[in-house]
Amino acid sequence: MLPRFRFLFVIVLIALGAALWWLPRLLYGPEVAVLKLAPHPLTQTIVTTGHVSSAEESRLGATLTGRVLATPVAEGAAVAAGAVLLVLESDEVQAQLAQAEGNAHEAAATQAEAERQFSRQHGLLAQGFISRAALDAEDKKVQLARARVAVTQAAVTAARARLEQTRILAPAAGRLIAREVEVGDVVSAGKPVLTFAAAGKTEIRLDVDERYLAQLKVGQVAKVAADAWPDAPFAARLVRIAPQVDLERGTLEAILLPDTLPAFLTHNMTVSAEIVVARKAAALTVPAAALFERGGKSWLWRVQDGKAGQVAVVTGMVADGMAEIKSGLAAGDLVVLPGAPALSSGDKVRVKEQG
Repeated sequence: MLPRFRFLFVIVLIALGAALWWLPRLLYGPEVAVLKLAPHPLTQTIVTTGHVSSAEESRLGATLTGRVLATPVAEGAAVAAGAVLLVLESDEVQAQLAQAEGNAHEAAATQAEAERQFSRQHGLLAQGFISRAALDAEDKKVQLARARVAVTQAAVTAARARLEQTRILAPAAGRLIAREVEVGDVVSAGKPVLTFAAAGKTEIRLDVDERYLAQLKVGQVAKVAADAWPDAPFAARLVRIAPQVDLERGTLEAILLPDTLPAFLTHNMTVSAEIVVARKAAALTVPAAALFERGGKSWLWRVQDGKAGQVAVVTGMVADGMAEIKSGLAAGDLVVLPGAPALSSGDKVRVKEQG
């Protein structure tokens, strides 16, 4: 009898436990997790990627066609204004300069002799030994000699200018970003072969999806992090928005300027940026997943007086999975959180408030 009694006792305990578990649900409904609405700060951001760029980037090339003789500056090196970035072979140009200088020296000597002869003839005219016509002839020789000196000096200046053109110089202090030729390559006149970034302002160029164009405004703040240094974010500000959208990619370019330039930031470095496009100090927010759509409106389940009911709401900005409730609910209302059992309007529920 004793084992049978024990068996019945266990059955009774199980039945009692089941009754205690089901009774509250039958009397008071299922337990649901709720959020008590209260104002909280809400910040909406746009997250995108881009790269570091110099605000003054230029493409440099030679004005002469020639073979590369030397590349004294390595890619990525910082240089002062006027530094030699690339040297072309100059033997022919130097020969032209030497010839021009020789011609100039000869012309100068001819001019000096013509002026000496003119001075002598002038004295002879004063003594009556020669005619005025003879002096005028000497004067013409002086004028021709002076003209030849001017021509030869111009040739020297032009040759020196061509010699200078065999060197490509840094237009300002900055950094040589890229070089497309090496020693021995032939450079064509007018073809850019160097990419140079002047020192100064460094920009962050972002590719932003065109869907966010209406939300972007000059002056918005952003937090930027280089992919190589993700733990060293820095502040920046939106200073320019491109006037057109890239048709193929559906993006537009947004330009940021760092508040303080990190030392590790280099040209073309990949970065991620989070632009703050809206901010509210106090907003009623609910998890966006708690909303559902019906009839073109947004709805939520609310618990009032121990019963669940649907409430139509007007939403605002959405950020970090939280949606702003602009109307339809008030502070202190209890909103049913995602994951609740199936409900019908008017159902009794037991609330379990979440933080």
